[in-house]
Amino acid sequence: MNHLDHQDYADEAEAAQRGEAWSQAATLWRRAADVLRANTPHTPETFDRYAKYQAAAGECDRQGRIHTTLERIAQTTLTIPTLRERKSDRLDFHEIGIWGLKRALLAAYEAGRDEAK
Repeated sequence: MNHLDHQDYADEAEAAQRGEAWSQAATLWRRAADVLRANTPHTPETFDRYAKYQAAAGECDRQGRIHTTLERIAQTTLTIPTLRERKSDRLDFHEIGIWGLKRALLAAYEAGRDEAK
């Protein structure tokens, strides 16, 4: 049976972050923290690393919320179906009016303000 240690999960979490797979990355960071806590002697370094893993999970959750909000704004305000790059000019470039851009920017500003509360 092949057991993964906390560093294996942390490495996978970093890869998921690079791919902007925020939910997956957050889950992997939390798994790294759980494995660390369960299988490592409790030292100040362990507590620091555990806190780092938990903070990274929280940041991934935050990035996921931002991505979801921006995707929703793009869909509802600009009628752009996705913000994912699809490597096609026809799918990745959209012509929008300045009024649509203004509405989208205002929606993003308000979402940021609401998140800060």
